Amino acid sequence: MRVATNARRTVLHLALIVAAIVVVYHEVYTIPFMYSEVAGIEHNSVVTDPGAFAERMLTPRGLLQRPISVLSYMVDYTMWDGAVAGFHRTNVVIHCLNTVLVYLLARDRFTAPPVAALVFGLHPLATACVSQIFGRNYSLATTFFLLALWLYVRWRARMTLPRIAAVTALVLAAILTKQTFVAAPLVLTWYEIASSGVPLRVALDRLGASSWAVVGAAGATFVGVTLLVRYAIPLSQTATIPPMTFLLSQIGNAPVVAEFYLLPYRTALIHDLFLYRDLGHVEVWLGAALVVGLIAAAYRWRTRPAGWLLGALLLSLLPTNSVIPKNDLVREWRLYPALPFFALLVALGFARIASSRASAWRRIVPAVALGAYVLSFAWADLRQNRAYQSPLLAWEQVLERYPHSADAMNNIGMQFYKRRDYAPALEWFTRAADAAPDVSLYRHNIAETYAALGRRDDADREALAARALQARYGARSMALHYR
Repeated sequence: MRVATNARRTVLHLALIVAAIVVVYHEVYTIPFMYSEVAGIEHNSVVTDPGAFAERMLTPRGLLQRPISVLSYMVDYTMWDGAVAGFHRTNVVIHCLNTVLVYLLARDRFTAPPVAALVFGLHPLATACVSQIFGRNYSLATTFFLLALWLYVRWRARMTLPRIAAVTALVLAAILTKQTFVAAPLVLTWYEIASSGVPLRVALDRLGASSWAVVGAAGATFVGVTLLVRYAIPLSQTATIPPMTFLLSQIGNAPVVAEFYLLPYRTALIHDLFLYRDLGHVEVWLGAALVVGLIAAAYRWRTRPAGWLLGALLLSLLPTNSVIPKNDLVREWRLYPALPFFALLVALGFARIASSRASAWRRIVPAVALGAYVLSFAWADLRQNRAYQSPLLAWEQVLERYPHSADAMNNIGMQFYKRRDYAPALEWFTRAADAAPDVSLYRHNIAETYAALGRRDDADREALAARALQARYGARSMALHYR
């Protein structure tokens, strides 16, 4: 009888939470392809042509380039005849599935499943993976990983060979969906260490005594090294940020990333954050103190649910915050894999504060505060989805937050150029070039606009300047603001 009651309660909770997500994201279906999605999905033959997909992705190199994500885009393109609404429907479904898995993890291993699911399902960070189609690389990989983690937690006491194969296959699917999930085995290892309740050295010795753990660790190491050598390092060589600058900048911006999780802020296409080239900045020291403090807390409390969740959150962020440089410091979809652990932490904290042993007052106040917190998330989601209805509005939002963003200025100009409204396009391209005089792309866009206006001499002058910049600085495509 109790099992049936619990099952009905679970179904009711999930139905209400999924309904809330659907309502909050009801405007995403009219968001157009934006930014890199235009070239990467809408006009990408690998997505639109199954033959091109097989030729490009079903190769040793293609298997390192998220083939499952690309396959999902190809299926959407075929199923919905290229209509953007179909891609968004799939993204919403994936996010709802992840919310269900967070609920099940909270129910079976942690606490307060409705709270965890609501925080995860309505958190503004999720808009990067629901409202932006390319965010699916991370949300779909998170689906495979959360399913692997949930099954691992349920099966851990009796891990048979078929169960080991199932968990391994799901982790591998996560890696083939997004390469950064090569860190997923570390989260499972961290769970073993935390669950043992013994010193770290003893826990590692016990792991070493388990044949399946040894095989899993060896396999994960092989996949990780392969991705590093064949994909991550070659890709990092195209970035304009040296490894040490990238690492220091990630540390310096750690408090900003923490705010992304904690506050009901409005998200953005990009974040024009500062880069730090040396240790002589207070932001770097504050960020280092925050990171070290979180690592120390996770290790000290590793045998408690809060400590394990904090460590899992940090491990999920590890591939995003490495010394392998990328062309941008923060894209919100990279923070999505750690979001389930943040939601579970919030649920754990809420359960501790509003325990059944507390007075009625101590239960009501946290519940009201949590309700306001979640509603603020939902309101931020709704506003952001409206901003994404137009690429022009989305880039204007970026510029409003980061007034010196040359990349935003250039993309605003590009929206006018596509409309053949060349006068404002020229103004915005010029502003971008003034803000970032070492980026050849902005000069090239000025030249193209002058040519469209019939001003051939001006176009030739700017084209010559663009070639000179490219010869000196390379194909730098974004302005970087150093401190």
